[in-house]
Amino acid sequence: MNKKLLGAILSSIVFIVYLAMLISLLVYTQLTEVDKMPTGVFIFLLFIFGVPFIGIIYALYSRVNEIHNGEEEKAKKY
Repeated sequence: MNKKLLGAILSSIVFIVYLAMLISLLVYTQLTEVDKMPTGVFIFLLFIFGVPFIGIIYALYSRVNEIHNGEEEKAKKY
C-alpha cells in the first residue's frame, strides 16, 4: 500500500474515531444524567458533531481518487 494512501486512510480513521467518541459521550450523558439538556439542543449538538463525517468521507474519497489517478505526480512535472 502506498504511503500517501495509508496516510489519508489513517488520518480519516483518527478523526472519525474522535468524533464518534464525542457523540457517544454526548449520548451517554443525555441518557444517564438526571438533569438532561433540552431535546432541541441535544439534536443540534448531534448534528454539529455528525456533519463532519460527511466531509471526512468525501475528502478521503477525493484523496484516494487523486492518488490513484496520479494527479500529484503529474503536477510535479511543472
